Amino acid sequence: MSPSASVAVARVLSSPAAMRQNPLKRKRDHEITVHEEDDVHEYTKPRPPSWEALCVLGPYMDPETLAVASCVSTTWVECFSSDDLWKALLTTTSSQRSSPYEIVLKNTESISCKHLVSAVETDPKRRRRDQVAEPVKISLSDLSFMVHVSTKTKKASVYKKGKDLEFSPNNKFQIEADVSNAAITAGEDDVMMTWQVMYKGNFFTVADTTRSLDTKNGWFTEKLEDKCNRKLVGDVKPSFNDEFLEKIGFSIVDSDGWGSLLLDGFLRYLQRFLLE
Repeated sequence: MSPSASVAVARVLSSPAAMRQNPLKRKRDHEITVHEEDDVHEYTKPRPPSWEALCVLGPYMDPETLAVASCVSTTWVECFSSDDLWKALLTTTSSQRSSPYEIVLKNTESISCKHLVSAVETDPKRRRRDQVAEPVKISLSDLSFMVHVSTKTKKASVYKKGKDLEFSPNNKFQIEADVSNAAITAGEDDVMMTWQVMYKGNFFTVADTTRSLDTKNGWFTEKLEDKCNRKLVGDVKPSFNDEFLEKIGFSIVDSDGWGSLLLDGFLRYLQRFLLE
């Protein structure tokens, strides 16, 4: 075939009419196109949420959560540092009793709303940190501890004297009770746990909680009663032997920083209730 004839044949085969008469080729071209699109979708990273979505979430956050969210990325810090967002938070908080925000807002113009919230929220934490620790007036040896664990059909009670308790080298307070004789198994519902302290005939319930043992991991109780208005919670740590609950560990954690109470801090906590 001559070169001129070859060129003519190529033009005819590539014409629209030839394509319509060759459905097999058209189908193959279509398959190739779809395959390329699938590859694009498969390897394309998901787009991050838009600024609009972040701004919708902002008004539902407390000051501490907003501050943490601002540390995620430069985009988030620009979004969550909006003065309108923090001003709306101030407006809501200033309606509460004993709130310092309202009077400060009226007499301050140059300071940003975010900085104002940070300063006011940090003040009570700083005052608690700078307070001189009160002397410890009770001794661990004067205390007795009772741990109760029960279900609808099983029960275990453990009594421990304070002088017999052993603590880790950092003197973190933690009490552990062996409740294996109750034969409570993982997955049981409505397991009630109570921790009590006795001091010279006075009883004080430190914490109680009821939940299902649907997990072998630990959990935190609801906020504990505290006369210093700290955000204390109980840190419960169960341990299992196969499927049977063997021991229950308990300590107290300050959720404002997530530090555990040391022994002296725990004794100060107790004496505010036991020495009344």
